[in-house]
Amino acid sequence: MNTTKDGGRYRFALGAAAAALAVGVWSVPALAGTVNKQTARLYQLQAAFHAAATVHDPVNGDSADVIEQRIRDMLALWTADGTLVKPAGANAGLYQGNGDPSDPATCPTPSGNPANEGTLCTFFKYVAGSFQPANKFVSLAPSYKTSFDIHGNQATVYFECHYFNVAIDPVSGSPLWNAVSHQVFSGGAQKVQGQWLFSHADSAPPPPVPVP
Repeated sequence: MNTTKDGGRYRFALGAAAAALAVGVWSVPALAGTVNKQTARLYQLQAAFHAAATVHDPVNGDSADVIEQRIRDMLALWTADGTLVKPAGANAGLYQGNGDPSDPATCPTPSGNPANEGTLCTFFKYVAGSFQPANKFVSLAPSYKTSFDIHGNQATVYFECHYFNVAIDPVSGSPLWNAVSHQVFSGGAQKVQGQWLFSHADSAPPPPVPVP
């Protein structure tokens, strides 16, 4: 009688252990799949950043309407309270909050106060070279210099922006491809209602050559 009970208990324990092992085996690839999916979405976020920062008409230059749409596309990649710090050079300082490029109240010109230069809209409309009408810049980023570290709904983000002037050389008729600026995006992203958005960034020059 006791042997039967002990055998039943043994079979129950063995079954429980097997079930736990199965859950463990299946949870690892499931977790990896989730991480890979989130990483892919962060790569898409980064790609959208470079697309918005790149001239759309390298021959004639972008119109005012196209540039404003590119600024809107860029701002849509950030949280409402996103922040960006420009550490040096003209208009260095803190830019915070999103903004609307057609609303001077939320997209003012740089204030000259490093503690609060304006909004993200201020930075992209008045400071960032790739959005200035006279410039025909493309933004390139080496993939091996890009990294994301995901912690739930937060992620640390690092990538580089290498800007080149692709205006047409009147002599050769080909794009100049002159390097004009190299910047680092070192910051973070946050998942808001299922969508990854940039939450903060420090911008600084990267090493001179992006060596792997």
